[in-house]
Amino acid sequence: PETTQPQQPAPQQEDEGGTVSAMAATAITWEDFTRAHTTTSLTCISARYAHSCAFCASNNDYQLEYSNSWCTGPNDTFNSCITCDKAWLTDIQPIYLPDGDLINVIVEHNAASPDVVEFRLESGSAVTWWKQVGLVGGGDHWKVWNENGNSWCNWPSASTANCNTNSQWTSIVTGPGSYFVFSKAKGVFAVHTEMYKLYNLADRLSGGDRVTFRWTKD
Repeated sequence: PETTQPQQPAPQQEDEGGTVSAMAATAITWEDFTRAHTTTSLTCISARYAHSCAFCASNNDYQLEYSNSWCTGPNDTFNSCITCDKAWLTDIQPIYLPDGDLINVIVEHNAASPDVVEFRLESGSAVTWWKQVGLVGGGDHWKVWNENGNSWCNWPSASTANCNTNSQWTSIVTGPGSYFVFSKAKGVFAVHTEMYKLYNLADRLSGGDRVTFRWTKD
């Protein structure tokens, strides 16, 4: 979609993009987007078959199978140890944001003019309810939101339909008071609610960057 360049915003109605609840949002950090639980486990990588008693007795990874086998000792050649080929596998599970959301972040360098920073919002295929990301700073509040596969920039009019990318001057984005605010529809009545605020934008963003937030689970 064509990028909306920074400009003096037109007067906006209070409900442009949908009224957003004034409920206090949770402050998050860049690291919160990538936090994960990492576990390793000894896992079968083959079907089960008979190992020799000597093999199981001499290998620490097969001690449980050895103790549960009919083997009378390592030199027992009459019985066997039923197990499988094993390997240590790593499992990485993302840690959800406080309200059960997962938002992936991609920063592309030199994707825009060096005097601006672009921001984009996408929703995963299973996410259909209203989502919004806004960039607050310099007295402005630039927004991108989407719902049911459609997206808009700043307000839902024909001129911004299918727009999922907005931008702001680099000097404002990297200023100390600027932040992103993430909002979503919540509850039976789908109330538009501010959920998270992301500060310290200059830690990750600089002129010419495009940051894409992909809301993959809500």
